[in-house]
Amino acid sequence: MYVDMGQLLARAVAGGYAVGAFNIVNDLTAAAAIRAAEELRSPIILQTSVSTVKEIGAEHLIVLLSDLAKRATVPVAVHLDHCTDPALVRRCMDLGWSSVMIDRSKASFEENIRTTREIVQEAQQKGVTVEGELGSIVGVEDDIVVSSGEEGLATPQGAEEFVRRTGVGAFAPAIGTAHGLYTGTPNVRFDLFDQIKRRVACPLVVHGGTGLSEGVFRRLVAAGAAKINISTAIKIAYCEGMAEYTAAHTGENNPLRMDRFVAERVKACVGEHIHIFGSDQKA
Repeated sequence: MYVDMGQLLARAVAGGYAVGAFNIVNDLTAAAAIRAAEELRSPIILQTSVSTVKEIGAEHLIVLLSDLAKRATVPVAVHLDHCTDPALVRRCMDLGWSSVMIDRSKASFEENIRTTREIVQEAQQKGVTVEGELGSIVGVEDDIVVSSGEEGLATPQGAEEFVRRTGVGAFAPAIGTAHGLYTGTPNVRFDLFDQIKRRVACPLVVHGGTGLSEGVFRRLVAAGAAKINISTAIKIAYCEGMAEYTAAHTGENNPLRMDRFVAERVKACVGEHIHIFGSDQKA
C-alpha cells in the first residue's frame, strides 16, 4: 500500500524502531526491496536520488514506483532524496512523490530555513512530508560534494530553531556519519544526537548508513532515529551480484536469470538492514 512517509515515521517513533530508506535505482531494485519488506512484514521507504530521477525520468519513475507500492502488502513510501533544486522538488510533489527532501544545508542558515519553509508550506497543501537537513555530511551524494574537513555538525540550538521555523516533518542533523564508504572508524556523535532529540519534536533521520556497524545502528535506533538511509550498500549488492553471476556463467547470456540472482542479493541486503533497524513484524 502506498502511504505518506510521515505516517511511517510517526509509528516508528511510537514503536521505538527505525524505517529503512533504501535508494533504489530501477524496477529490479525497487521490487527486490519491497519483497524483502513483505517477507519480514516491515514498512519500507523507497528512496530516489536526483540522478535516478533524471536518468529514468520523473513521470515514468513515479508511475513505476507508485504501482509497486500500491500492490505491496506492506506500507511503502516513495521519497525524493537530497534535492537541492526547489523546482525539481515541486515537480516531484506534483507528480506524486509521498515525501521529498529539500537539501539547502550548504547554504546559509537563514537561506536554508527560508527555502525549506517555502517548500513545507506548499507541501502541506498537497499532503506531502518534507525532510530538511542542517549541517554538512561529508562524502558525495549526487552533485553534493563535501570534503573531509568541510563538514559541519548540527547544534542542538540550531536544530531546535530550524525545525521550529521550517515546520519540517522529518529532520536530518549532521552528527558525524558520511555518505559513501567509510575509510576509517566513523566518529558518530551519539551525545549530539541525544541532545538534538531532546529539543526537536519531529522524527530524526540518519544519513550515511552504509558501513555503520550493527552496534552503531542499534544505538542510534535506541536513541530515537526513526529513518535510516541506505544507498551505497544497495549499489554494491547490485553491482557485485551482477559481476559474480557473469563470472560464474560465462557465455550464458541469460539476462532474466542474472536479474533474478541480482535481485536476491539486493533483497538480502535490504532484509539484513530491516532486521537490524527493528522494523520487522511492524507492518
